[in-house]
Formats: sequence, C-alpha cells, structure tokens
Amino acid sequence: MKTYNLRYAFLALVVFGCSTSDDGLGDGKGDEKNETVAYTIVLEGDSQLSGTLLNADAKSLEISSDKSGFLSVDKPQLTFEDASVLSMFRKTADCSGKITVHDFNADASTEYVVFDEEPNCNLEANALAHFGNVIFIAYEIEIAPKESDYFVRIIDVSETENNHVDIEIEQKPVDLAFANNRLFILTFDENVSEDYKLLVMNKNTFDVLPGLELGVDVKRIFTNPEGNIIIGYPDLHTTLNSATMAYEYTNYGEHTEPNFFYSRFRQFDTTGKMYYDMPPGKNSIFPVVAAIYDFEKNSTVLYAYENFLTETQLNFEFEIQSTTTVGYDEKNDLLLIGYSKASGEAKGGLLRIKLGQEPELVDNLNLDGIPYAIYTK
Repeated sequence: MKTYNLRYAFLALVVFGCSTSDDGLGDGKGDEKNETVAYTIVLEGDSQLSGTLLNADAKSLEISSDKSGFLSVDKPQLTFEDASVLSMFRKTADCSGKITVHDFNADASTEYVVFDEEPNCNLEANALAHFGNVIFIAYEIEIAPKESDYFVRIIDVSETENNHVDIEIEQKPVDLAFANNRLFILTFDENVSEDYKLLVMNKNTFDVLPGLELGVDVKRIFTNPEGNIIIGYPDLHTTLNSATMAYEYTNYGEHTEPNFFYSRFRQFDTTGKMYYDMPPGKNSIFPVVAAIYDFEKNSTVLYAYENFLTETQLNFEFEIQSTTTVGYDEKNDLLLIGYSKASGEAKGGLLRIKLGQEPELVDNLNLDGIPYAIYTK
C-alpha cells in the first residue's frame, strides 16, 4: 500500500490506494453533464428531523416551493438505509417505540408503532433493518443487573393488524443487514469473550443458522450493491457472499484505512464506488470530511475542505464546522457535502463539488438546519 498526495492550486485530494495514483478520482468523463434532478435533504434542528426539497441541475441549485412528504420526527436512535428508503426508530415516553419509513422516490412517509403490547422500560433497541414490507428490529430486555435476554422482532407491515414474531438469540445483537432473503445479525458476547459472531436468519422460516466467528473489533455490517455483506474492521474488511457464505479479506496499509464504519449513511454509484463521510486524521484540520471508496481498487479519495476552498470561503462565506452527511448526484457527477456551520444556531449548508482530476466547487446553498441525509432522484 502507498499513500499518494495529489495537490493542485487550491484543489487537492488525498488518495489512499494500492495501485496507480489516479485511482478513485470520480468519473472525470470530460463531457459536460447537465440534467435536471431533485434532491431531498433531511435537516436536523431542535432535535427534530424535517425534509426539504431542492431543484437542481449541473449549474443551479435552489429550494423548491413544493413541500416534502418527509414526516417530521424526533431525531431517531436507530436508522437503516436501503437505496432510496430510510427507516428510523425512536423510543417514546411510554417506553414503546415508533418506526418511520420514508421512501424518497415516492416522497412518502409511513409510521408504525412497536413494542406497544406491553411497554417495558427495560427494553433497549439495538439495531434496525427493513426489506420490502418487513421490518427487523434487534433488542434486549434486562432481566437482572448485567443480565439480559436478546431478540430479533420481525414485523410484517403489510398486515392490517399488529403482526410480529420474536426470535430469541443467545448474544447481544448490535447490527443488522439483509441480502439474498436472509437477515444477517452481528452479535457481541459482552459477558465472556467479547468476540463478535455473525448469525444468519432465513426470512421465511425464521431459522437461525450457525454463522461466522468474527473475532474482536468488528465495527459494523452492511450490504453492498452486489448483494454481499461487508464486515468492517479498523484495519480490514471482509466481503461475504450472501448466498454461498464464501468470504475474502481486504487489508489496508498503515494510515490508509478508509474508516467507512464511522459513517451513518453510505451511497453507491452504478460502478460500486461508495460515497460517505469519515474522520481524516492528519489530512485535514476538520473532524469529518467527504470520501469516496472504490472497493474494486481498494482506494480512498478524501476531500479535505482546505484543499479546494479558500480561507475566506471556509471561515467567513460558508463558516464550515464539519461534514454531517455525503451524497452523490450521478446524473451530473457531483459530490454532495452537507455541513454544519461554526456559527452554531443549528445552521448548515450544502456544497456541490465537480469530480475529476481537478475537483472544483460548483455552488453552495445555506440551509435552515443541519444536513442529516440527502437523496437524489
């Protein structure tokens, strides 16, 4: 592994990778794109999330006069993202809970009440997932000090009545992913070995099959566009074939770790590159920046603000504090960076960056809230 530092006048990237120094630098196709798109940006303010619609093409960006169908909700404790659908869980004051599912393509939110049959304040939800009309929520119930029972609840929201099944498992569930009609459950042995294990549940029969012993330091799991499971560690990731259970490791060199497990949300383009936010280490003075990871080439591109914005833009015009979410407009090949403002007062903005060998700022939009997530259609 090598570390490449590509620097241009006010426009610079830091690239980590295993092959040539132009790996992972975006499409850079050379032809000018200019297609009309619509963004939905989820904004956080006063511990509430709300949706705002934006109209855009490759050269212009403005807030739409149309109202978003995103149902305003309290900031969730758990989230799960699958393409254009976002699920959010929040515990309610009566110790039950609510799950809100928003389809960004349809611009519609649906809300479901869970754990309301016998509200239990000792119940703690740990992970969330969805697939089609089925929602999975992993949780634990404390039955004695330092002793809990662990479950995965399967909810079929297509049923008119409250319809759920609870499957008990042996260890604490901490993350969920879904692929190939199977639910993958990351569990943690917090009482004995402190090791992680991956269980596999059949969606139709609810049978829980023996999975993989994963060792320590597993950070999270998620599904890639090919329908395989990515298991993230600090210094490597495992790609697990969700059908055959065959797996392969991808190791990172020292100081080249992509750190994508820090990111709450991830977006993929049609080539499989992943757009996300990550801590940059010594490559930026900002705590979190945008990044693109190419799984095929095992290379990461970091977009450090100070390398493509002037000091005046950073400190006075945009007042950037930190990256809060990252998206991608594939129709116009633009990186979307949501950020919070250093001035406080729950304000933020959206930057759009033209990709290629010499990335450049396209525009900025100030927002009345801090960007939490962004989706394009």
